Amino acid sequence: MKNRTSSKNHSASWTVGKAQIQSNGGYLRIALPKHLYPSKRKYLSLGLADTPENRTRAEVKLREIQQDIDYKEFDTSLEKYRPGHQNKVETPNTQSKELFEQLTLRQMLEDFETRYFRTRKKTRQSQRTFNHHQEVVIRAFKFEKNLDFYLSKKSIDKAIELTDAGTHLRKDIVASLRVFLKCFKFDYQFESGIAKGYEPQERKLPTDAEIEEGWHKIQVENFSHSRHRGNAESWGWIMAVIATYGLRPHEVLAINYEKSFHPPHYCLYIDEKLTEGTKTGSRVAYPLPLEWVDIFDIANPKTSYLEKKKDFFLAQLNKLSERLAERMRFKNVGFQPYDLRHRYAIRGRELGYQIDNLAKWMGHSLKEHTQTYQKYWDDDSHVIVYEKGLHGMQKSETIQNQNRSYRELEALLEKAKLRIAELEAELLNY
Repeated sequence: MKNRTSSKNHSASWTVGKAQIQSNGGYLRIALPKHLYPSKRKYLSLGLADTPENRTRAEVKLREIQQDIDYKEFDTSLEKYRPGHQNKVETPNTQSKELFEQLTLRQMLEDFETRYFRTRKKTRQSQRTFNHHQEVVIRAFKFEKNLDFYLSKKSIDKAIELTDAGTHLRKDIVASLRVFLKCFKFDYQFESGIAKGYEPQERKLPTDAEIEEGWHKIQVENFSHSRHRGNAESWGWIMAVIATYGLRPHEVLAINYEKSFHPPHYCLYIDEKLTEGTKTGSRVAYPLPLEWVDIFDIANPKTSYLEKKKDFFLAQLNKLSERLAERMRFKNVGFQPYDLRHRYAIRGRELGYQIDNLAKWMGHSLKEHTQTYQKYWDDDSHVIVYEKGLHGMQKSETIQNQNRSYRELEALLEKAKLRIAELEAELLNY
């Protein structure tokens, strides 16, 4: 039992041979395994405030250190791991023309964030997207001994080929590599269709009646988890707003209440400043259908839970979606939070709204909107849109013909022809 360590004086239990991230005085540091320094535990100060974004940076450094520990290449002086350190690697031979600017992958990753945000606005959402790309790139080259190698076409080919074609992992790695290599203007040609073949799991969207039923279910108060007790009304309102306005779950935190929910249209205003940025910026959204504003009592916001957890959710925007999904699952609602947004898009077309308007209300480009929601169309939706269009044509015909449709006019014409024939017969009898 000599390897067992106590956690009495530390915030977390320790596993021999593993480095871990700690928060000390509001700043992050990496606690190094005891066996590296038998006389005294040592720490590597990162000089980063303890924020979600910096936690991701710290995890990159942690993986680098742990990899060196595992391969017995750990630099006990710690100089190799300090910010700004340039790793000493052998200069590649002149025969390799695929190498880029004599930068190792480690050096490229250190410069990745600076290059990424040269052409992008830095918000919480864009920072999360960058963090994801960085993690995927590191994971893609885990087959290498460490990150101190020069990127080449051969290594990129291998990173892609190690994933199965037609999988989400292949699609994810190709997407992140495209972004990463573009930032460095790295000359690599992705094969045509290299990321194709992946199809997300087919999802059956709820009907509007099922959404109303789910709204009643989510508000039932006999929920076992303590963090949800007393919050039923708030959860019902959150779900109703997402369903009625087609929001992404975390966008509920960006609602400008002073401007929103006013008659007669009860528009909702998303203000990206409230969450230090959203995926698609500020916008206005319209309720579909309008009667849900009254049915769900949306104009009287139930936000006690959101206010109580505001700081927590603003620090980690994805947590609101996770908590809502958890609530819906335990309440047997029968669908997921994003199904409400997808259903809004289809409902809008069924109600006769133009795709370009729906795309704006949902924060999409027209192309993205079409590609995203085309797969959710079923036969019933096509029939509804067709009948809606047919009804519109018939209505237009009625207006143009003094409130009579062409069918009605044709019937009147036939009656007129019969009456004329009768009159002509009568004249012949005279």
